[in-house]
Amino acid sequence: MKFPGIPDNEEERLESIYLADLLDTRDDERFERLTRLAKRIFQVPVVLISLLDRDRQWLLACQGLGIRETPRNVSFCGHAIMQEGPFIVNDAAHDERFHDNPLVTGEPYIRFYAGYPVHLPDGEVAGTLCLIHTTPRSFNDEDIASLKDLAFIVEDEFQVIGMAMTDSLTGIANRRGFYRVGEKRFRTFNKNNIAFSLVFFDLDKFKPINDLWGHAEGDEVLKTFSALLYQHLVPGEVAGRLGGDEFAALISREGDTESFLNDLRKSVDEYSKNSGKPYNINYSYGELYNDSDLYQSLEEMIKKSDEVMYSRKQRKTL
Repeated sequence: MKFPGIPDNEEERLESIYLADLLDTRDDERFERLTRLAKRIFQVPVVLISLLDRDRQWLLACQGLGIRETPRNVSFCGHAIMQEGPFIVNDAAHDERFHDNPLVTGEPYIRFYAGYPVHLPDGEVAGTLCLIHTTPRSFNDEDIASLKDLAFIVEDEFQVIGMAMTDSLTGIANRRGFYRVGEKRFRTFNKNNIAFSLVFFDLDKFKPINDLWGHAEGDEVLKTFSALLYQHLVPGEVAGRLGGDEFAALISREGDTESFLNDLRKSVDEYSKNSGKPYNINYSYGELYNDSDLYQSLEEMIKKSDEVMYSRKQRKTL
């Protein structure tokens, strides 16, 4: 058996997948609909939209298969993402790369496979739209063209999701995106007893920047703060612009939020010192460590951390 290769930009690819927050998502009708359609068009028993995680293949949509993930190192899709166009295996039982693959010798007894890579909005390959049959078959140019069209529709849906969840000015999650991803992280962290905190930010004296130097300059402040905030996140953490000059970050470092806050402060101060701007970027924040007995939802934590931030902000003005 030949194991699939690893893309040269694997870490960047994985980061994009994690930010898209599609892993461990299921029963999304927009994707299930496409797999049902592909199943009818190509008359195959199994159609999948796969996402390739570091060590596993997650099935975002699935027709004809009773599982949701398989090891990446035996996946056909792991081979498919290594090339630009279609990846076709007409008869896996007589292909030296796959004849002894456990997905060929056992369930789901793959003989025919056709996969087309699907990409996220930033261009990174996420996985494939693929067809599987238990008997060998041919796959002509017209079939490939149809599979390609459906794969591009999957990419269009990725684009729509990304646009709906992303702040168009700063490029980080918007309010809707932060709540969607953050609530999911909130439940996962609590379920696994992982310590985490919620930090609510509000920029200080932001209105005078808009009034004195214009809204374009104010936009630059928002973009700069977002970039500095984002660069200090580690995998599994999420930050978003909730609206105006308000931001939030969900931090998971075994309760060590101080290192994140210290690093962010140093970066912001360094920027203000060297930017040559006639103003400094300043902010107030309220951090809140999770207590499952007190906070039943992310929304409750956001509301309380906002109150903590506002209290500190008020003390600054006294």
